[in-house]
Amino acid sequence: MTSLDSKPRLKVTSIRAIVPFKLVVSFSDGSSGTFDAAGMIGERGEGTEPLRERRFFGMVELANGVPTWPNHFDISPGWLREEMEKRGELILPLPVRRRR
Repeated sequence: MTSLDSKPRLKVTSIRAIVPFKLVVSFSDGSSGTFDAAGMIGERGEGTEPLRERRFFGMVELANGVPTWPNHFDISPGWLREEMEKRGELILPLPVRRRR
């Protein structure tokens, strides 16, 4: 990082696949939620094709904070968070309240 005012890069801090084709996700900014990946894997493409098999979909892991599958298909944490926010799937952390 070169700029003092730049934000740290958003990362996924934990991920777990649940059926049918959903990801339980936590982000480095404290937000979390459950992403419905059915639409994403329904799109045509050689990267998403293997994800249609439930067992393969469940093999998601984190590579430097990025959700990645064994075929090297990955999802940008920024895109994932944005999609979850648009769909109402994102839970924001509660603000810290100061005691008086």
